[in-house]
Amino acid sequence: MGYQTVSIAPALQDFREARRQAALQEVMSRITGASTKLLSFDDVSQKLKTEGRVDKGIQQIPLDAIIGSCGRHEDFTRTFLPLRESDKERWAQVRLHVSKTGLANLAPILVYQIGQGYFVLDGNHRVSVARKIGATHIRAHVTELKTKVSLSPFDQPDDLILKAEYSAFLEKSNLDVSRPETDLRVTAPGKYWILEAQIEAHRFLVSGEATYQKAAVFWHDGVYQSVVQVIRDRNLLQDFPERTETDLYLWIFEHRAVLKQNITWNITPHELLTNLAVKYRPKTLMLKSSGRNSLVYREPKALTGQWRREKMLMPEQSRLFFNVLVAVTGQAEGWQALAQAFEIARREHGQVLGLHLVANERDIDAPNSRVLRDEFNRRCRAANLAGSLTIEAGPAVDRICQRAGLADLVVAPLLNPPGSRLLGRISSDFRTLIQRCARPVLAVPEKPSLFSKILLAYDGNAKAKEALYAATYIAGQWNIPLVVLTVAEVGADEKVLQTDAQHYLEKQNVAASLIHKSGPVGEKILETAESCGADLIIMGGYGRSKLKNLILGHSVDQVLRESKQAMLICR
Repeated sequence: MGYQTVSIAPALQDFREARRQAALQEVMSRITGASTKLLSFDDVSQKLKTEGRVDKGIQQIPLDAIIGSCGRHEDFTRTFLPLRESDKERWAQVRLHVSKTGLANLAPILVYQIGQGYFVLDGNHRVSVARKIGATHIRAHVTELKTKVSLSPFDQPDDLILKAEYSAFLEKSNLDVSRPETDLRVTAPGKYWILEAQIEAHRFLVSGEATYQKAAVFWHDGVYQSVVQVIRDRNLLQDFPERTETDLYLWIFEHRAVLKQNITWNITPHELLTNLAVKYRPKTLMLKSSGRNSLVYREPKALTGQWRREKMLMPEQSRLFFNVLVAVTGQAEGWQALAQAFEIARREHGQVLGLHLVANERDIDAPNSRVLRDEFNRRCRAANLAGSLTIEAGPAVDRICQRAGLADLVVAPLLNPPGSRLLGRISSDFRTLIQRCARPVLAVPEKPSLFSKILLAYDGNAKAKEALYAATYIAGQWNIPLVVLTVAEVGADEKVLQTDAQHYLEKQNVAASLIHKSGPVGEKILETAESCGADLIIMGGYGRSKLKNLILGHSVDQVLRESKQAMLICR
């Protein structure tokens, strides 16, 4: 046995160990779904369309950043463990050489650099051995290749699809040159055609013989940037840390298209962002197309204060109740609710979003439904107001709560109000609507309000503050007298409650009469509304726990049950 044979034995043992590690990685890859494959340089350079090269000379590069190979990407794993038994002798010879002379004395490998990733042109075995012995860097002669889209050391084969699509989009639009500050990356494949179609449509809006690249700038500045600015203003990406601004932009337009299949309302992208996108949370991400996550709609969760926070992000001149959703039953009480919605839309210069619910899908286009739609449209024309009626199948409360995210206010006829006993409260659909709805609910009794005087019932809790916000806006914008009633429970400080409300009203330059009464809250609200001549009661929704409210009842229940005035319930 010669010296050479004895010396190479440990190197061969290292190779066998590396092969076992490679086999284990392959098994784990099938379990976890994480790719262990190197990227093919030919594939990457073809898809990302290299545009030029720069010789950067010899330098130390991180081994973790070597993500591919030129011609040998199937011979090693992503961590450069050997996959071919035929590489045993060559691998062991390099390992033996490193043992004798050290890694620093190896000839530099040759690599191409694309972005932050490197591809081995010559030296695959040297990289494999270097990683096996725990080295972090290796000497390399680097040639940088220029592309429109950069690579990172963490990019996987699936990411290459996204990069290739992005590169093709930039090559066609030239937006990386005309608007270099804009990041148009997406996290799901097959989406850039939507942007390309929008740009193509803008070619007809640009005067003269517009090129595609000129139309791209027009689209970017006039459409994309304005929607993205709303996304930034509302800090929406904090709820979607793995998404991009372009993801949310695309979702808005895709979701709008889906909605258009079911509803006829005129909902702009800005309104979708303001009234709907903020209701999505990371838990609503579901696997959808091409194995990637997509945003999927769920009913907006009714969080106390959420509606006010959304509205406070809007420009000062914006109207609080521009989109008025009204439940249209087709009966007398439903038309009264529509008349109430008209009164609000007239004052707000807004639009009416009618919603009629039927038992099943086949009733949507039934003769009765068509008659109802014609009557709705006739009344909108007579009122000289913009309005559109959507007819959907499903439980009324479920559908209203689901669509409430597209509106600023829900107007509904006061049907089935909470009873005075437990069973009557449990069976009240209107009570359920108030508890679940993410928007303020205006309950319309027998006659709609003319909004001649407002009574605000205020007790200082979080939902009462929402009511104070709405009442202050209505009194100030609509120039309506406001009366603030405080009915203190045991232990509450009358002066603290009144001072709290007074300070807010003064800050908004809204005058109000303040009244304090003691006694049962519901009774005092109803009594004061009658005595002061108010035709609109504004109050916060149910306080305490849902169970206590249900068992013991709540002042909201009594007011809904007995009031002759319209009631705006805020949460």
